[in-house]
Amino acid sequence: MTETLEKQLEFATSVIERIRVYAIQYGSKEYSWSAWMPEMTNTDTLVRLETKDGQTGIGAVSSCSEQDIDLSIAYNMKPLLRGLLGKDGLRVEENWQWMAQRRPYVYNSAIAALDIAMWDLRAKQDDLPLSSLLGGKRDALQAYASIPVLENPTANVEFIHQLAQAGFATFKFHNACVPDPDIKLIKTIAREFQGQQFGFMFDAECGYDLPGALQVAEHLQRAGFIWLEAPFPDRNYSDYRKLCQSTELQILPAGLSVVEPEELAVMLPTDCWSTARVDLAMSGGITPLLKIIDITTALGLGLELVAWGSPISTAATLQVTLGTGCGEYFEIAVPQQDFLIPSSQPLQVNPSGKVSSSSKTGLGLKLDWQELEQTEPLLFDIW
Repeated sequence: MTETLEKQLEFATSVIERIRVYAIQYGSKEYSWSAWMPEMTNTDTLVRLETKDGQTGIGAVSSCSEQDIDLSIAYNMKPLLRGLLGKDGLRVEENWQWMAQRRPYVYNSAIAALDIAMWDLRAKQDDLPLSSLLGGKRDALQAYASIPVLENPTANVEFIHQLAQAGFATFKFHNACVPDPDIKLIKTIAREFQGQQFGFMFDAECGYDLPGALQVAEHLQRAGFIWLEAPFPDRNYSDYRKLCQSTELQILPAGLSVVEPEELAVMLPTDCWSTARVDLAMSGGITPLLKIIDITTALGLGLELVAWGSPISTAATLQVTLGTGCGEYFEIAVPQQDFLIPSSQPLQVNPSGKVSSSSKTGLGLKLDWQELEQTEPLLFDIW
């Protein structure tokens, strides 16, 4: 966080008096991201803070679970809620530290939803979009369609044609996470879209050993792909270093386990990845993510952010990316219609394949709470 922003956050006038929490299962279909992963159900855990001066802060995080809605984040958050009543919602760093002291028994993702809601409050207090409060580095960002596992290479080709009609020009694949079938898909994509102005990425969901990753990376580099993501578990630093030393292709981690500033400050200088990647929710929210951005900036290292979920649970990630200038791409889960919650709208991708945020204040979200509560019962209402 910049010194100027820290000084702006010193004063406080917005006392939290009510917190409502929802868990929203969404999507008309379930999806998987590897051959061994079962179909997963998406849940947004949504927080609605209300203050004595009439402001509302919204925060949401996405999670996936097998077969049923994920209530774990909401229930894990519950012990924090009464302790936040009476606190000043604008003292974001101070409140984050208070919540973080309850770890590891309170999850980072539970803290993140509340932290996001307070940043939403803070930006609304200044009558600014959150991206402007965080620096306003850019107005738009290249979007990429994050494609779930499909039946075969032909289905991927057909889906890319559909997505291109919606404005997408960059695509990330999930497949078998086994070298031979993955290479078959890579070759098909390279052949079918040769000479077209599309960009491609590949996510291996931590499924390879080092020989397999070297083999796939060679084919990806030859085909002009942008990056290989998650060839190994994030903490397999030794194989990541060997892979990075053996290819010019960008190599990224999954970004779901090595996610806190303290660990990243130690590991990033050791050249384990060519580009860093983290999930805002798994990191604990916007407050720690700003510290991570400072670390990667000081090292001259790229940082991409995970953005799987609905337009509500990915809104904070978009605002941070636009505001701070971190990252070259923004992930959008597709088909978009299967990642909407009540009263949300799909993100619009412009003819250049880019996505931008709303000019509204805070996260730029305008939810119809009456519509939402008609279909999604309130889990907690603390006041």
